Amino acid sequence: MSEAWYLFETKDTVNIVRSERSAVPNYPTHSRWGRIGAGVVSVAVFGLLVWLYGSIVVAVAAGLGAGLTTFVGAIYPDVDHHNSTPRKKAVRAFQSLVLVAVAATAAVYWTELLGAVEPVHERILGAESAVPPEALAAAVPALVAFVLTALVDPAIGLATRRHRGWTHSVPVNVVLVGAVTAAVWLLTAGLSGAQRLGAVAIVAAFLAGTFIHLGLDREIV
Repeated sequence: MSEAWYLFETKDTVNIVRSERSAVPNYPTHSRWGRIGAGVVSVAVFGLLVWLYGSIVVAVAAGLGAGLTTFVGAIYPDVDHHNSTPRKKAVRAFQSLVLVAVAATAAVYWTELLGAVEPVHERILGAESAVPPEALAAAVPALVAFVLTALVDPAIGLATRRHRGWTHSVPVNVVLVGAVTAAVWLLTAGLSGAQRLGAVAIVAAFLAGTFIHLGLDREIV
């Protein structure tokens, strides 16, 4: 009797969990509302800057940038789910940034890198080797890039830890975006008023996108 009740309870629990999960919006829903929010924010930022400063170029750039960050904010909270579309997109984006950063660093310090590799090349392969030292020098950043790109996904997992953790927290997102917005405000002190407000709007719009996601997930109220 106790075993039968245990099986029934387990099955019922599974059904409840599945029902709750099915009620949570998926990526297409977050993405669709993210695009809608991006359009609204983009037009609002554009209109505000034109009204306050009359700067069309800055208004267009800030409007487009704010629209982009709104959309990213609307899908970003689900990066804490290892199999989600935002997580996969984030991994690819960070891997691309890693590749660009490593390639750029290798290009800037190529002379120093080649100078460090040449003695090793001569000691291991010999001066008459068919493999040029440039090939060995190029292998170093290639190996570094391979290792770093492989670590991107585990690093995101380590930072987010569990699904519906801090990336789905309203207070945490408000503090993080607020801190970045304040930093941008301070760093842009030398720019014109339009440029400074545009830069701040681009960063702050990320929070608007996050609220779209959390609102759809019913995690704001």
